[in-house]
Amino acid sequence: MVNAGVSKRNQVFGVATILITVLLVVAGVEWGLRLMNNSITNSESMDEGFILYDDQLGWKLSPGWQGRHRHHDFEVIYRTNEIGLRGNSEDLFAAQKVFYLGDSFTFGLGVGEGETFTDWMNQQAAESGAVYSNLGIPGYAPDQQLIFLESLLKYEPDEVVWVIYLGNDLLDIRYPFPLQAAYGKPYFIEEDKKLLLRNSPVPLKSKFGKYQNLSVSSAILGDYDLYPKWRDYLNRFQLGVRLNGILGVDEDALKERLADAQKNDVDLFMAMVERAKTVLQRHGGKLSFVLMPGSGYFRDGTVPGIYQSTLSHSLSDTLANRGYKVLELGPLLEAYKESGSLLYHPNEGHLTPTGHKIVGEILFDSGLW
Repeated sequence: MVNAGVSKRNQVFGVATILITVLLVVAGVEWGLRLMNNSITNSESMDEGFILYDDQLGWKLSPGWQGRHRHHDFEVIYRTNEIGLRGNSEDLFAAQKVFYLGDSFTFGLGVGEGETFTDWMNQQAAESGAVYSNLGIPGYAPDQQLIFLESLLKYEPDEVVWVIYLGNDLLDIRYPFPLQAAYGKPYFIEEDKKLLLRNSPVPLKSKFGKYQNLSVSSAILGDYDLYPKWRDYLNRFQLGVRLNGILGVDEDALKERLADAQKNDVDLFMAMVERAKTVLQRHGGKLSFVLMPGSGYFRDGTVPGIYQSTLSHSLSDTLANRGYKVLELGPLLEAYKESGSLLYHPNEGHLTPTGHKIVGEILFDSGLW
């Protein structure tokens, strides 16, 4: 009897030891992941003076600025010309010119001077006489891009290629504050088939109220319950986020949800497109489109992957049906991802120099202009 009691206690003690060990290991891994995530987040810094407040656009780049951008993934130097753009301002006066309009992916956040896709294209096009100008401004949504473009039409581009970032560009047009920027912007609403500008002049104030809690994920999902409550709880932890990624989501239900929400965003964006087309035609210019995927596009079965791929197809079809040339980069970059090419900075998320070079090659051979 004594031996049996001792044996049972030993078994209980052994099970408890295993459980405690597992819990300690899990806690240690969670602590390590949080520490690593905080270290990466806190590694980013930008020299002062990169952006200035602008009452028409929300912000703009400082003309004639040079500074360093540091991150866990890179350390690069940016320069802006006297107009507040990346690249040579003299390109705006070239006889044959193509403007690339976009956000930080077009600007080339995370790559140094001479490494953006427009830089690469200009190197290849040196003998043809065509010049590609970089009109990318970090953080700009399509509404800001449209207003910014209108201010530069005096340079009379032959073609404007509008680069739409699939990650959040069409989400940002809903709001007076971009999802991933701290300050306000102008935005459009459509009433009686007319675009009406709101939040202009843009007040100089930080996000407030409900806008502080909005994220890309919450803007995509709205009130849709992606997970049961126990999986929502898991998202509080770094390990839980990874586990939810493995478990996946109900793709069919999410796509059905996105179809309705994206229709409103696409309709509003297309109203902006028609306005851009009208003002460009007055200056003899043409308009085409590039759909730029973020790194989340390639994560199958995730919210960013499903959102971006669904939006890419929907937007491409809509633009093509209206007679516009449009290039979906996502499917074209898939093969490079599968071959192991490092297209995106693994933690920061923007294109690497390799990514810009590959995008430049694709665009140069695309026949968009």
